[in-house]
Amino acid sequence: MDKAKEEFIKYTNNYLNYGNMIELKINHTFRVMDLCEKIGKSLNLNDEELEIAKIIGLLHDIGRFEQWKNYSSFDDLKTTDHADLGVKILKDNNYLRKFIEDSKYDDIIYNSIKYHNKYIIPEDIDDKTMKFIKLIRDADKIDILYLYTINELVIEIDDKEFSNEIYNLLLERKQIDRKKINTKTDRLSVSLGFIYDIYYKYSYEYLKDSKYYDLIIDIYKNKTNNSKLLNQLENIRNNINSYIEECLYVR
Repeated sequence: MDKAKEEFIKYTNNYLNYGNMIELKINHTFRVMDLCEKIGKSLNLNDEELEIAKIIGLLHDIGRFEQWKNYSSFDDLKTTDHADLGVKILKDNNYLRKFIEDSKYDDIIYNSIKYHNKYIIPEDIDDKTMKFIKLIRDADKIDILYLYTINELVIEIDDKEFSNEIYNLLLERKQIDRKKINTKTDRLSVSLGFIYDIYYKYSYEYLKDSKYYDLIIDIYKNKTNNSKLLNQLENIRNNINSYIEECLYVR
């Protein structure tokens, strides 16, 4: 891991002059890597599997740096899919070998990176690979929510309520497809819908204890005087907190 971290720092040093968002992604990466280890331990992964989980956390956003360099944006819909780009970077000239010498986990690493940001995970993936894909998806979402709570990531709202379709999807406990977003307020629904794409008990415990969702909803309630939006946000909060409790009970 020390060698892998050194290579990652060497790689990202090439992008430091492209602005503060590069540092934000570097810091995000290391927190996600730590979360991968914590979730992995909760799943009783062995030492070798924990190392793989940490490698996936370290490399999951490696495509973000070239994305920002080329587009000055992290919007995958308007630029390029950063996960697919990351896999390409790691495959080009067999760059992954700089981070891990053994190739037996390559398919797991590539697939975990490729699918960490996709709306839906393909059903034909084997169980072992699926375990790591779900792990990185949980870790990534948890830290993105953290970034919203400290205003490192800011979503503007236009003081309008959520559209009926988006609001109903959240109440139906479904994650939100970014392609359905049309307004500034609806953009907030993506992070609110993260909870409906979380897989492991540790992740639910973490989100319950951190109160990230309460913090995020309070932030946005303080940004509006729209009574309908305020009511929507409160209903969404209650729905999310109930869902977390239900998931902790059944897992």
